Amino acid sequence: MKRVLLAGIGLAALASVAWFGWAMVTERAVTGWLDAREAEGWVVTRESVAVSGFPTAFVTEFTDLSLADPSTGLVWSAPSFTLRQAAWDASRIEATWPETHSLASPYERLTITAGDLASSLDLRLASNMALEASETRMRDLSVDSTLGWRSHIAEGRFDMVLQQGEAASYAIHFEASDLTPPEELAALLDPAGVLPEAIPVVLSDAVVTFDRPWDLGALEEARPQPVRIALTEARAEWGDLMLRLSGTLDMDDAGRPTGEVAIRAQNWAEMLDMVERAGLLGGIGRRSVDTALGFLAGMSGRREDLDVTLRFEDGFMYLGPLPIGEGPRLRLR
Repeated sequence: MKRVLLAGIGLAALASVAWFGWAMVTERAVTGWLDAREAEGWVVTRESVAVSGFPTAFVTEFTDLSLADPSTGLVWSAPSFTLRQAAWDASRIEATWPETHSLASPYERLTITAGDLASSLDLRLASNMALEASETRMRDLSVDSTLGWRSHIAEGRFDMVLQQGEAASYAIHFEASDLTPPEELAALLDPAGVLPEAIPVVLSDAVVTFDRPWDLGALEEARPQPVRIALTEARAEWGDLMLRLSGTLDMDDAGRPTGEVAIRAQNWAEMLDMVERAGLLGGIGRRSVDTALGFLAGMSGRREDLDVTLRFEDGFMYLGPLPIGEGPRLRLR
């Protein structure tokens, strides 16, 4: 019995030494990464970096952390930020965001406030911490901009999962309930205030292929850029309006898409009214658009509903046979 007790004490002592040793390695790795960014020209400030959680976890806590990337002009600031790893599984990281933090660009500053905002990440440590899967859950999330707009999500979820056998293709899922658009946009689209204040359902499922994996290089160098988007479904419901999208787009080196997106719109004429009020028709006459879409809707069976294809080709967009302008460039900053 005495030998068993001594053996247990010895194992506990070894485990304690191992924990403190790994905690020291973790703290040095984190501060070393921050120092390396500063040496590259980033503006990095932090009050403290501390590792706790003995004996079952490694909890890295940052206070008053700010990271400014000179190549993009993006600045992220948070009064606190926590990363947690189980002692037996360092490849899984749980991140807890503060109640309020901010993201600024040269154009505006966003203040993000949440009742709950947490992420979990499964990483391949030996592959520059390449992402295998992530899940972010949000509750009572608000975004306030210095440009004067504000948006809110009651509950939401964002997932990314690396596809089996692929190096940089991820299944991406986003869902949100009670999404409140900015007041100015809502007033522009719905001046009479007949639609609900919040959009009850927003949903998107897609497989996105990037030009390289999401790993530490995405922070240190540049964001991976999408080269193919296979959209299974994107759906939004707002009052009597419902919009569904699906299709596949391929991007060139400049981010210009080529491909087709199928659109199904219920009560499309009301949507067109909203687009016109928002000034998004450009130089295209409302009557010509109404006539063309009405013809297409009639072909689909119900004039209230529209089934049409949005086509991207040679840098331009076509709604059915109707050219509607220059296409977007899908690039991550």
